[in-house]
Amino acid sequence: MKRVLLLCLISFMGYSQTKKETAAAPQAPATPVREAKYEVLYGSKPLSKADQKELNEFVASCDASFGSRAEAVAFFAERAWEYVATARLDTATQRFNLISALDPNSVDAFWGLGVISFQRGDNDLAIRLLNKGLEIDSTQSMMRVDYAIVKLDCYQKGMDCGTLDEVETELKHALAQDPKNANAWMKRCQVAYYKENYELAWTYFHEARMADILQLDLNFGSLLAAKMPDPKGIFK
Repeated sequence: MKRVLLLCLISFMGYSQTKKETAAAPQAPATPVREAKYEVLYGSKPLSKADQKELNEFVASCDASFGSRAEAVAFFAERAWEYVATARLDTATQRFNLISALDPNSVDAFWGLGVISFQRGDNDLAIRLLNKGLEIDSTQSMMRVDYAIVKLDCYQKGMDCGTLDEVETELKHALAQDPKNANAWMKRCQVAYYKENYELAWTYFHEARMADILQLDLNFGSLLAAKMPDPKGIFK
């Protein structure tokens, strides 16, 4: 799977090697000595002359080393998601910002920084970044699930950045695009649980089981069973 999510691992996008790519890929510049900016392109705030020069040189080196900027973005996106997977969030943040320098409309940049913002507890920024990513590419069903997860977290924490109806709308949309998304079914199960519709919650729980049993949240299943026995009698 590609993106590491807030809670799920998504496959890495591959990139096809071209003749230019057989040479060593350009190295991303060392992390600048400045506070990490978690917005795309460092929050679009002016950089120092030294930092701007470094960024320009990075873009130029990618243009010289890759067959296209799309290939460069794919290469560095893969590295950035690996850093997210190993919880090196500041390094991942820098990589996603470099990606946005190559392509201001990179879905990976908005998605990745949205995931990082969620992991840092900044739900408002996560929602804004993920929403922008979906505006760029509304077909990304896994990113839509991530967006719904952030809004569900808002609801669970009593914050005003998400409601159960909003979460349900996003999950329903994601499942229309990918009916086998077990994580989306599990989150929809939680929404039904919070709405005290336990029979429907069990329906969604079993949809998740059939889609991918490894993504079942058995602890949540126990909470659900305490409210209502499994109608299928599978989970006690």
